[in-house]
Amino acid sequence: MKLIVVYIRPEQLPDIKQSLFDAQIRHFTAATVLGTAPNTEQQMYRGVEREVSLFKRLKLELIVQEASVDTAIGAISRGAMESGGFGKIFISNIEEVVKIWTSERGNQAM
Repeated sequence: MKLIVVYIRPEQLPDIKQSLFDAQIRHFTAATVLGTAPNTEQQMYRGVEREVSLFKRLKLELIVQEASVDTAIGAISRGAMESGGFGKIFISNIEEVVKIWTSERGNQAM
C-alpha cells in the first residue's frame, strides 16, 4: 500500500475531486494547511500593508493499493492541470493498516 500526499491550491479541489471520482477513487482526506511560496505578497489588512509569506493550501491524503498508484497520480494530475497545474505529489510506503472496529489488517482493512 502507498500513501499519496498532495499539496494544492484550494481552488483546484473540485477538479481533482471529480477526476479522482471518475477514476473510481472515492476515499481521501482533505485538510487546510499553510505553506510558503518563493515570492511574498504585499496585502492590505485593516488599513495596514503587510508582507504575506504563508498561503492557504490544501493537503490531500490517499491510501491506495500498489496497483492503483499510477491511476491515482494520473487522476490527480489531470484534475490539477484543468485548474492551473499547481501542486506537488509525494508518495511513501505504508507498512500496515489496522481497522479499529474489526481489527482487520492489511488489504482487508481497506
